[in-house]
Amino acid sequence: MNNNRVRYIDTWRFFAIALVIISHIIEFSHPIWREMFPGLIWRVHPLGRLGVHIFFCISGYVICRGMMNEVARSGSLSMRDFYLRRVCRIFPPLFLYLLFLALMTAAGVIDMSIVQFMQSALFLCNIEMLGGCGWYAAHTWSLAYEEQFYLIFPMLFVGLAIARKRGRLLQVIGILIATVLLAHLSAQPALAYYLSIFSYMLWGCAFALYEDKVAPWLKRIPVALWYAGCAVLLGVNFVALPTLLMEVVYPLAAPLIICAVVFGTPLHQRPIGKVFGYAFLAYLGQISYTIYLWQQAATKDHGFASPFVVFGLLGCVFVLAHFSYKYLEMPSTQLGRRLSRHQSIAPASAPAEGNEISLGKLSRD
Repeated sequence: MNNNRVRYIDTWRFFAIALVIISHIIEFSHPIWREMFPGLIWRVHPLGRLGVHIFFCISGYVICRGMMNEVARSGSLSMRDFYLRRVCRIFPPLFLYLLFLALMTAAGVIDMSIVQFMQSALFLCNIEMLGGCGWYAAHTWSLAYEEQFYLIFPMLFVGLAIARKRGRLLQVIGILIATVLLAHLSAQPALAYYLSIFSYMLWGCAFALYEDKVAPWLKRIPVALWYAGCAVLLGVNFVALPTLLMEVVYPLAAPLIICAVVFGTPLHQRPIGKVFGYAFLAYLGQISYTIYLWQQAATKDHGFASPFVVFGLLGCVFVLAHFSYKYLEMPSTQLGRRLSRHQSIAPASAPAEGNEISLGKLSRD
């Protein structure tokens, strides 16, 4: 992997955040969209979820690749440094957004409770039994999944010696899938859904571990099959399929399809390579964390007469994201690396860890 690969992954991040924004605009920003396209809402909603799932797969890949690089360089993984880098990468942009919400709440412009602020700040907005986080912090459910995953995964990575015995990660994935199926059989759909989300990040990690074997194979796949994978990911949301397929089979198959489509992008095909090599799209992917955080406020139905105001607000979000990335995210990320005993700098053959997102990141380290 070279810089072109980094660019194409960032471009995928842009497409992922675009799916989230399109979903929010049509579904929430103004009632006119629901009136004009009444049959479109239920089809658009899953597109936003697909965008987040793409982020999850990319985040798992980038973080695991960074861990492997650190082990190769220093012989071990410093969990202290790992968490330190993540705190420096994730917290400053998130807390800036929460500070904005706090000021708006104090001014009476919006309404958020202390509990909602705490849930978001503690990455608990994905735990339904704790109550909702309200519209303005609801999207931090994705950050919650990522941070809960990365709270545990480094321990598994070290404890199971995954860098040396990578087959153990496949065993972990197998156990997770079995547990998800068992939860479905036990009539625990909420638990099944909660656990299934982690498979996206685990399969991203698996691709990082097996990239030397999988990447050459993916390059040989006919481009028509790649288009078919894209069509499946998008098209499945526009048809009514049986509940068993949509709630059990597809969620378990989707992570594999997403990883194959994303990491198997046929850059050698001129039109595709040109799109994914476009520097501006890649840059929008790099700043997508802040875009993701602030688009939630922009796409809220604020009661404006014109449905097009949301596009002006989103323009402001993109400008804010540029300056946030330059003056907040980059400095804080660099600080985390300087404070680390083991500098997590990936070699030229792999994307740098700091390039990850979440939505989380959309993630990020």
